[in-house]
Amino acid sequence: MDITLLIAFITTTLFFVATPGPSVAFATAQALRHGTRGACVTVAGDALGTIVHITIAASSLTVLIALSDLILPPLQIMGGIFILYMAYQSFKAAGQGASVAASDKATFWAGFFACVSNPKAIVFFVALFPAFISTDHSILLQSIIYGAIFLVLDAVSILAYALVTMHTVRRTSSRWLRPEMLSGLGLSGVGMAMIVKGYRALPQN
Repeated sequence: MDITLLIAFITTTLFFVATPGPSVAFATAQALRHGTRGACVTVAGDALGTIVHITIAASSLTVLIALSDLILPPLQIMGGIFILYMAYQSFKAAGQGASVAASDKATFWAGFFACVSNPKAIVFFVALFPAFISTDHSILLQSIIYGAIFLVLDAVSILAYALVTMHTVRRTSSRWLRPEMLSGLGLSGVGMAMIVKGYRALPQN
């Protein structure tokens, strides 16, 4: 293992995960509505999406690039529609004045879509991930170690953003501004952004 490359990877990853993206926005919205459990399930889905990126990056960059062109836009649109549906459920719960428990499965797969269709993550694993791999050592072992480090740092970052925001909002929001309403607004923004990005990236005839 090249220690210099390892330190460089950790430093780069810290800067990368410190910048909020779709996964942070989605996890925060889920935390506002469903608490710590919602955020943790979202992070689990995000981790699966990250594993997909790492696996493809480690096996074949050509395949990853092809996937980003052919599969990414439909995935973004599908994920955006699904997240908009979850936003509708949040608004509905706010209107009824009662919180409705979300399906862990739905939250997990929405977190997966938010991660796997995130262009920022694809750029990271296409452009940066291979730069830290040394041909003098096992590529598989390096990929596993780097992948584990990224998963941990990414999960900690997402949870930190989500839980800090959740506790801040719960302490400062007025009674008429329900967490479900804030969650619905956040989910709507994430869902619409994913749909617009996916639509713009669709192959033009």
